[in-house]
Amino acid sequence: MVNLNTNVASYSISPLFMLLLIGGIIGIITFFFLIRVIKTPGVKFLLIWQIAASIWAFTYAFEFGATDIQTKILWSKFSYFGIVYCPVSFLFFSMAFASKYKFLQRKFIIAAYAFATLFILFPFTNDLHHLHWVSYSIDPVTHATDYIYGPLFWVMTFFAYLALAGGIFNVSLLFFRSSRYYRRQISLLLIASVLPPMGNLFYIFHINPITGFDWTPFTFLFTGFLITINLSYFRMFELVPFARNTLIDIIPDAILVVDNSLHIADLNPAMRKLIDVKEDELIGRSVVELFPHREGMIAEIEQQDNFQAVLTRDIAGKIHSFDLQAIGLFDQNKQQTGRLIVLKDITRHVDAEDKIKETNVRLMDEIKEKEKLIVDLDSFSHTVAHDLKNMLGAIVSASNLIKMGIDDMSREDLLEINDLIRQSATKTMHITRELLTLASVRQQEVKLTKINMQRIVLEAMNRLNDMILENNAKVVVPATWHDVLGYEGWIEEVWINYISNAIKYGGIPPVIHMGSEVIADQKVKFWIKDNGKGLSAEDMALLFNKFTRLDTLRAEGHGLGLSIVKRIVEKLNGEVGVESKNIPGEGCTFYFILPSDN
Repeated sequence: MVNLNTNVASYSISPLFMLLLIGGIIGIITFFFLIRVIKTPGVKFLLIWQIAASIWAFTYAFEFGATDIQTKILWSKFSYFGIVYCPVSFLFFSMAFASKYKFLQRKFIIAAYAFATLFILFPFTNDLHHLHWVSYSIDPVTHATDYIYGPLFWVMTFFAYLALAGGIFNVSLLFFRSSRYYRRQISLLLIASVLPPMGNLFYIFHINPITGFDWTPFTFLFTGFLITINLSYFRMFELVPFARNTLIDIIPDAILVVDNSLHIADLNPAMRKLIDVKEDELIGRSVVELFPHREGMIAEIEQQDNFQAVLTRDIAGKIHSFDLQAIGLFDQNKQQTGRLIVLKDITRHVDAEDKIKETNVRLMDEIKEKEKLIVDLDSFSHTVAHDLKNMLGAIVSASNLIKMGIDDMSREDLLEINDLIRQSATKTMHITRELLTLASVRQQEVKLTKINMQRIVLEAMNRLNDMILENNAKVVVPATWHDVLGYEGWIEEVWINYISNAIKYGGIPPVIHMGSEVIADQKVKFWIKDNGKGLSAEDMALLFNKFTRLDTLRAEGHGLGLSIVKRIVEKLNGEVGVESKNIPGEGCTFYFILPSDN
């Protein structure tokens, strides 16, 4: 037999030695191919797998080539950095590749790699316990290391094969769920993942043409080659993932992919920004854990293939609205594999709709206001116009009398006619002022401020001084008033109407009491009580309507007063009312309620 070995220092350079080195180099080349797609879920584990495989191939090459037992054992110890990390990395890669993100949480990954690292300590401490290698020697024919393994080796082997079996199972399931195009990629990946454990089984169970030679690192030559073909020819991780990364990452909508257990499989930058948590801390986490206050909605998403809802969230002090859509994801066999959740920011649309609704409400209010105005004008034409006509007619008639009889009339007659003219003109001015007040209340927007009620009441009484003196009315006013928010000009008109009505419809002579009291909901009630005959329930129901006059025998008027009071107080966020037991002498208590300045 031709000897192809060449001795260099303490190493024997053989064809197998060179092939093992080539296998390690192919692993390094594959590593650099994979770096281009490192953002693809799971590729980082495939990178660790390739580096670990290269370490295993290089260290075993030098172990096989070494000519003394001490050097062989030293290289063998370092080879375990590849031996234990390869199966663990392949398992996690297969989980990500098959979209099984439930166990791809940081705690599981750290625990698995920590457990694998523990196995590295066994060969390095073997001289203390001899539980990993019971003994070892060099085969005189093949120059390979012949080991007798201890129990710790078999524990490690069981762990490694368990991880490999789980990885192969995940990739196999994905093969049957994928389309024909992707099955070619997965087939090569499946072959690449099966070759190393097959080579290792030949070694462990001595089904071996070269005694003591471990074929596992030798298979990395083919494994790296198959993965390289997948990357370069079939463009595994490239066509779909890169298109996905480019498209999904620039979409402004927040996108989340979850598996059937509602664990996060993937998300785009928009969703990452919305959740405000690092992506590494999100993959594999349960959405129930991440959104504990949305359990009801999450349960509905889980029960329905297609789910839609509108959510709101406070972002930087502004309420944002989102349209949530959850769609079921299915494989080639129509088996559900997860869900796609999309959150679209519809704040602008919602704000625009709200503005349109506000505009519609305002237009409807204006329409109702115009309709009221039409009704008011119709009533005005029947009532106020009639009153104004009578008063203006009286003024014209009186002026004609003066014109015709100015030379023959006595001073007393002239003064009497003059009083008639003054009274008619005063009433006309009063009606005109109330109509202007009614119009201003309807159209004018005012800012509510703290008002001085004592000053307002005194000003109203000064304006009604002639009426008070003429009717010999007694008005009892409190020393202090509670503070409220309002508009002084309008509140004065309210008191003018209430006081004048109390004088008109009160007893003979009128006795009027006024006051205020704090009531519930931080409001203040202002009241005025007369000593008239009172009102029945039917009469009270008619009050505060325009052009209502209940006692035309005792007092003349146009019926605008209380309707103006009602309009003013309601415009100031208050309310009006009247109380009466319909007992002569006890009169009525008219009131209005305004918000307190507190």
